[in-house]
Parts: sequence; C-alpha cells; structure tokens
Amino acid sequence: MMDTDRFYETLSREHSLLRRRPWYVLTALLLLLCALTRQPVVFFAAGFTLVLAVLPEWWYRVALRHLRIAHHLSLEQACFGEQVTLSLHVENHKWLPLPWVEVEDEIPAIVELLNGSAAPTYKPERKLMINACSLWSFQRVTRRYHLRCLQRGAHVFGPTTVRSSDPFGWLVREERLEIRTTLLVYPLLAPLSAFGLPARFPFGERTAPQRLLEDPLRVAGVRAYQWGDEPRRIHWKASARTGIVQSKQYEPATQHRLFLFLETRTFLESWLGIDPDLQEFTISAAASIAQWALEEGYLVGLATNSFAPASSPADLRRQRSFVAHARVPMARGTRQQARLLETLGRLVTYFSLPLAEVIEAERASLPYGTTVLLISPARTLVAETVQCLLGVRRQGMAVQLALTGEQEQTLPPSTDMFPVHWLGGKEVWHELLQASAGTHEASEANAGLHVD
Repeated sequence: MMDTDRFYETLSREHSLLRRRPWYVLTALLLLLCALTRQPVVFFAAGFTLVLAVLPEWWYRVALRHLRIAHHLSLEQACFGEQVTLSLHVENHKWLPLPWVEVEDEIPAIVELLNGSAAPTYKPERKLMINACSLWSFQRVTRRYHLRCLQRGAHVFGPTTVRSSDPFGWLVREERLEIRTTLLVYPLLAPLSAFGLPARFPFGERTAPQRLLEDPLRVAGVRAYQWGDEPRRIHWKASARTGIVQSKQYEPATQHRLFLFLETRTFLESWLGIDPDLQEFTISAAASIAQWALEEGYLVGLATNSFAPASSPADLRRQRSFVAHARVPMARGTRQQARLLETLGRLVTYFSLPLAEVIEAERASLPYGTTVLLISPARTLVAETVQCLLGVRRQGMAVQLALTGEQEQTLPPSTDMFPVHWLGGKEVWHELLQASAGTHEASEANAGLHVD
C-alpha cells in the first residue's frame, strides 16, 4: 500500500512539472525572436518568462526539504476522561522561506478536541486536523491542541500530509509522512460502590491487620522499633544510618490471590455484533476491581478471551508463541497495575474465543486457595463456562461471579452454586460517563490555542 502511494505521488509530481514545459518553449521562442529582431523589449520579455518558468519549479523541488514536522503528546498513557495536550511542531530548517505550508493530520474521530476544529474524512472513525501557516527562514511554529479522552483504547494519530507552494501559488507540492503517535487510554476506573459492591471485602475475604505468620527470609522494608520486637528483628545497619532503632518488616507467609476471568462478548451470536456500552462497562468493572484488589495488597492476575496487541518489542517476541488470548500473570505492586490497565486498554474485542477454552487453559496455573472471579455480561454466560468454573472450584478455589446487564436474564443451570454479584447495566455506565465528564468540565474552560 505504501509503495502504491509513493508511485502515485511520484506520478503526480512528474505530471505537475510537465505542465510547466510550455513556459520553457515560450522562453525559447522569445529568445529566437529577440535574435531576429534585436529588440531589447523582447529580450526582457524572454528573461521575465524564464524567471516565471524556473522560479516556481525550483521552489517546488526544494520547498519540503529540511522541513521538520513532529508531534508530541503530553501523556502517552492517559486515564479515562483525562485531558491531554497534542503539540504540533513545524520547523523550516533552511534559508528559503515558505509563504504557505499546510499540515494535515489524521486523528481518531472519538477523541474530543477542546479547542480547534477537525474536518470529516472518507475513512471510518477518522477525521482531519488541518493547520496552515507561513514560515520564514529557520522559523519554528508550535500549535497545541487540548484533547479529552472519552474512549478506551490505543488511538493512533497520523499519518501526516504536508503541502507547500511557490510564492505565486502555481505549483503545490504534497508529501505523505508516516508520522504516527499512539495514545493509550485506560478503562474508566470507579469505586466499587458504583457497581453496587461494598467498598470493604466485597468477595468475602478479609485481610488481617497483622499477619500471624511471616517469612523471615523475605524482608519487605524497615519501620521504627516497637516495644516487644525480638532482637533478631532489629536492622542494625539501618539503625546506625538513621540514629534510631529500626526493625525489619517481613512479607507474610500467606498471600491473598485474586484471578479475574473477563468475558468481552456481549452477544453469543457473532452476527449480532457488539453492544459497545455493555462491553465497555464490563471492561471498566474488571479494571476497577483489579485496582481495588491491588490497593488491598492482593496478588492479581487476569485472563480474557480477547487479544491485546503488543506494545513493545519484548511483548511482540512473547506473542510469537501465539497466545490466542490476553493474560497477565498474578503479581502485585504499581508495575502490575500498569500491566493490567495497559492490557485492558489495548484489548481488541472484535474477535473472541469461547471463555470456557480460556478457563481450561489457565486453571492448571492457578495456585491453591486463589479467589477466582468471573466478570461477564449475563447474557453471554453459558453452561460450558459454568461447568469449567465448577472444575476450578473442585481444585480448591473460591469462585464467584460478577455479572453485568439486566438482572432478569435467565442464567444457566448450576449458576446458583456460586455467589453472584450484579454490577448493573447500561444505565450505570451512562451515569459513570456523566460523572467522568463532569469532573473535567473545569479543564475544558481553560483550553486554548497557542502559537510560538
């Protein structure tokens, strides 16, 4: 596709230059007439015609040389509803001034522009952001646009088309630049109370304030000495460094684990397509529950029946083994939070496996005593998935269900053997969207366009 575009671009460029050939013919005729008549006026007319022939073509050939165009996003990963600044830098790094430069950028149609405007395009879910300016020698122009992220996903900005013309506006040079910038928008995060879940211990597990069993071989940190601490617990190096007696903190010998199975299908029949509101609400619920569990100190893992494209060369090498579904092994901490949110943000949900296959692929890797939570639209919960969850429970796991959609849905047999949490449907999702939009109304009033 790229080679075809370059071919037609070269063909159009040659055609534009061929249209200038009559000027050279006219110059040659005037010079011949000047030689025959020896009239100075004819000579000056020939010189002026030559200038009109050569100058636009020369400008056309060199106008886009050393023209530097760059895009910069203030954030590469953004939370749902967050405001991001897109900076467009155009620099003329040569002596030749450019009286007219137009930069046309493709941007996602679902990203809201808080300032400026965008034109529609023939491409689905895309629109054009057009900028025109004049550039003197070695001048740089920067324009900033404020965007609001109201759709989860990896949004690509670009490619860029740049145009410039000679001072007469006769020849317009156009080039397509493969400049692409990606903005990853995380799913909407909300407190558990927004999904009808209690804020503390929603899945029946309680974390004790002080563990009875600790692993003395795994030091998690230090704290101030407390009355009753054993002498072997004292961290002598830290005490000598701070001048205050410090005690070691050990990691607990037992850890709470939560593994999430996420169903992204909203209809069992593929020909019915996707219900985007219900799907995004289900993904948002999974992200919010994972966020809560990590804050509570859980080891959290995730598996879903959709695919998440690689975000780095390392991830791409791992995907060469063909993992047909997105998964994040259990871990905890801020890095795990970033991995989970990035995976959920990059999910491509157009093609999905049956969730029962995902559960069967993951059940052997689940440690004994893990809490397994299935997050799914109620109408896509099928008997095969329930039977797989029964097998997981027989392995010693605590299995629970978190369902989205209408509560009047008919559930498969044996579902009543698990605790079921109803998270709500589209009306709850719309309320979350309104709450997210209201949080960022103040930033919209301060948005503006800046030119350096």
